[in-house]
Amino acid sequence: MRRPLVRPLVLVAGALVLLGLAGCAGPVLGVLEQEQTEQDQLTIRTDLDGVDLESTRFLAERDGVEYFVARPVAGTGTEDTVCLLVEEGIGVGLECAPLTRGEVGATIRDSRVTAVLLPDDIDRNDLADEGFELLHPNLAVRPAGAD
Repeated sequence: MRRPLVRPLVLVAGALVLLGLAGCAGPVLGVLEQEQTEQDQLTIRTDLDGVDLESTRFLAERDGVEYFVARPVAGTGTEDTVCLLVEEGIGVGLECAPLTRGEVGATIRDSRVTAVLLPDDIDRNDLADEGFELLHPNLAVRPAGAD
């Protein structure tokens, strides 16, 4: 009498579950996992309280405004806190907030645009329906009057 092959099937199913979980364990914002380049550094080297300037990464530029993402200095935010920085002229705007899978993160509003930080896995179609334009896979903007 042959024994049923239950054990190999259980092992295969377990391996598939582990692979699925490993896929979920990746970074919420992959751009922060890349090495910092010269382009990633802020032009205005100012003391931004709580922001790790070695973690800044350039996202996009539009109309003389540059958009960056960064991590807070260790101990100044939670593990999922990510900062959106807007560099224009002689100043830097900053907003830090938790960034979780599938949800919009830090948001900066000024007189011209609303800029939102996006995790890697967000549904970008919903953003387009709300009037946002993607400047980078992790950054969307819309005119300030469209709020």
